[in-house]
This record gives sequence, structure tokens and C-alpha cells, in this order.
Amino acid sequence: MWGTKRHQSGPESVGDERRPFSSAANRLAPPATFGEPASVERRTSGRRGSVNGPTRRRLAPLITITSLVALAGAGIVHTVGLEPVGRSGGAAGAPDRDPLTNALRDSVMFQCNEVGRRTSRYSPRQDALEDHLREAIAGAGLRLVEHDYTVGSISGRNFIGVLPGRGPGAVLVGTHYDSHGKSPCANATASAVAALAGVARELRGGAFERTILFGFFDNGERPNHGGPTAGAAAWLEAFSTDEGQAAVLPNGGELELALLLSSFGSWSDVAGSHRASFPWNLAVPDVADWVGIFGGLGERRATADLLASWGRNTDLPARGFALPSWAPGVPPGDEGPFRRASIPALVISDTGAQRAPEVRTSEDGPYFLNYGEMARRVRALATVVAEQADR
Repeated sequence: MWGTKRHQSGPESVGDERRPFSSAANRLAPPATFGEPASVERRTSGRRGSVNGPTRRRLAPLITITSLVALAGAGIVHTVGLEPVGRSGGAAGAPDRDPLTNALRDSVMFQCNEVGRRTSRYSPRQDALEDHLREAIAGAGLRLVEHDYTVGSISGRNFIGVLPGRGPGAVLVGTHYDSHGKSPCANATASAVAALAGVARELRGGAFERTILFGFFDNGERPNHGGPTAGAAAWLEAFSTDEGQAAVLPNGGELELALLLSSFGSWSDVAGSHRASFPWNLAVPDVADWVGIFGGLGERRATADLLASWGRNTDLPARGFALPSWAPGVPPGDEGPFRRASIPALVISDTGAQRAPEVRTSEDGPYFLNYGEMARRVRALATVVAEQADR
């Protein structure tokens, strides 16, 4: 979908430019030799680099195909893209001493530097990571429900924070907390874990019509991503039982919407900080200051609704797309199990590798994230979640 070249803030080198041909060159051409055929003079005095008739005819199919591909790309973007909301620029990010900014930074630093490799099988500090999640849920005043599971040879533990609603039904906001390989995974997905905890703290003490569930899922990275061993899939399987629903839905009802956070820490207002390849460069700006909302092909209405909600609650820019999870450039989230259960599931992301190519590599460290801008978007997301839960 989008390219992964990392934005360089410094000036780029520019190669030698080819000067445009000037018609003065014809006037300065040497006169033809006496007795030379006129046709020779016409050939030697023609414009350099011109394309003769036979060559143009040979290039015509290629030009036609290129034009059709461009039109098709524009049509795809128009079909899957939704009307953007918000505006670029505006106020600067939250100040460094802002409590939410500090909390986001502290959480990401702890996950990457103190815990390190974050999987149940490999992390020597798995207990410390789980305590960190418990503290995040308790600090937001939520009721904690832990879910242990084993599928085949894979075991995991999910942590669900429950903010009870006044009536039936629930909205879930979630992310997975494990890391990929040996990468620090600061942006993917330590930033999403910190952002989810931040949204929970922003909504602390709120009273909403529907219950809000905050899900920290295990085993969301490859090779478990999207499969039955993923924490989100295992939890949803347990939730489908009467006992599972009773544990998190105090007033009954159904899970009506899932909002899954992916990478959420890379933000910039510099031109060229977001690099998109064709055809998506026709639909998105080259400034990495917008939130991406990604729904499935059958979730266009839900995507448009959430995008409109974002526009009502903040002027920060956001863009929505309705396209399948396997489409190139869609940030990976935990949406698969929910969609298979016919629960609308939208991925909310900074677009991941499209603006931060180091995602899930050894360079995905905590010192490159923009915590002030992250705090602004966490607060905006909290207002959107509150509106969805109060319907």
C-alpha cells in the first residue's frame, strides 16, 4: 500500500538536472555543406531527444497501460477511502511536564528497557510486564478480569479492564502486548499498550450507557497473529460462552464494536514524513500527523461513523479506509477474530511502517517516538470511545 522509506529531515542531494532544449539551438546550428541533401539537414537540425513516429507507436501501448493503471489506482483509492476530517497543524503537542505525556513515555520505556523481549516464552521479566498491566488497569479504576488459556502448545494470559455501563452491551478497546522477535517494538506495540492505558485513565470514573472493555491481549504477533492461538481469538472464544459474558458484561447484552490499537507513537508535521507508494499517494498527505482508521470491506459504515465521531470531538486530522486486512499497507491489529465473529472491528493506527519503517526491527526503540503528540491523540481517542459507549 504505502512505501517504507524513512523520512530524512536534512536536505536531499539532487543530481545534475537536464537543461530544457532551446529553439535557439536550431538558429545556431552550422549551415549545411554545399551539395548536401536537404533531408540530411533536417535530420541533423531536429530537436535532441525527440521521439520519432515509429518509436511513439512502439511506446503507445506502454503509455496506454500506464494511464489505465493510474486510473484504476485512483478508482481504488476513491472506493476504499473516506472523506478525511480534522486539519493539519494547529497547537503543538502536549508539554513535556504533562502528566499523560510522562505516563506514556514511562510505560514505553519500561516495556522496552526494563522488560525487553515481551513474550510468555522468552521474556525473563514476564512477571514484571504482567504486573505493569495490572497496575495500569487498577490505576484507571477498572475491575480486572484475567483470562488464562492454552491452545495446542501455546499458552497465554489476557488482561481485561471493565468499566461498567448503565445498560446492556459493550464496546471493546484493545491491543496485544507481546513483541516481535528480538525487536524492542517501541512503536509496535509498546506505544499501543501505553495509549490504551492512557485512554483508560482519561475515562476514569466515567458513567456511560454501555460497558467499556479494555483488552490487553497476549500472543498477537507472528506466528500467532490472526490465528486461534492469538490472545484475542482465545478470549473471544471464552467470551462466547454464557460464563465468559457474565464475567465482563454486568448488564448483559452483546459486544457491539471492537477498536484495536496498532502502532501509535510516530507523529510529525514535517513535509515528506509520510511516504506513500502508488496508488495510496493519491489519497493521503505526505505529512505524518494524521490518525488512520481501517475497517474491513463490509465495515465502511462503521468506519465512516467512527471517523465522523473523531471529527466531532477533535480537529486533529484523521483518515478512514474500508479494505481487507490482507491489503498491502494495512497496519496489523487483532481485528481478525472479531470480524470472523461478525463483530465490527476497526484498527486505529499511526499507519506503522508507512511512516516509521523501523517498526518491528532492531531500530524500533523508545527514543524516536513523539510522546507529546501521542498524548494529544490519546485524549482525542478517549473522547471518541466515550461517545461510542454513550449511545
